[in-house]
Amino acid sequence: LGGVFRSHGTQAARDAFASPQDGTRIAPIICWESIFGEYVTDYVKEAGANFLFIVTNDGWWRNTPGHRQHNSFAHLRAIETRRSIARSANTGISSMINQRGEEIERIGWWVRSGMRNSINSNEHITFYVKYGDYLGRLSVFLGILLLLYTIVRRFLKS
Repeated sequence: LGGVFRSHGTQAARDAFASPQDGTRIAPIICWESIFGEYVTDYVKEAGANFLFIVTNDGWWRNTPGHRQHNSFAHLRAIETRRSIARSANTGISSMINQRGEEIERIGWWVRSGMRNSINSNEHITFYVKYGDYLGRLSVFLGILLLLYTIVRRFLKS
């Protein structure tokens, strides 16, 4: 049910860093926070973030699919928010992801390197940013109703 239930962080409201040059708003997302879609969208909706920056340490995954899956969540966040993402992992996969979720540059797992690239700013609010995981919640609710209907129907037949 990932994404159906919210995380229980302690920050009352999301806040983004503002560039002193042009006021561009940058969302600081730390490690596992990037796996929660609605948590990330709050940076766009509440703080007006134009870019998403994810800083993480994926070394504890070791050489398992975990660090690749964690990087894949960043692609989803880019698609959901239509924001470019810079992902920096000191022991994982670092990547630049465009607003369509396409990886435009990547540094592999446990590789010491750096990258420099251009990313696009966006102020458009997507359906997902505006409404969140309502479709997921609605699906869970309808699934429970269908299950209850089936149980009651079988009970009444016997």
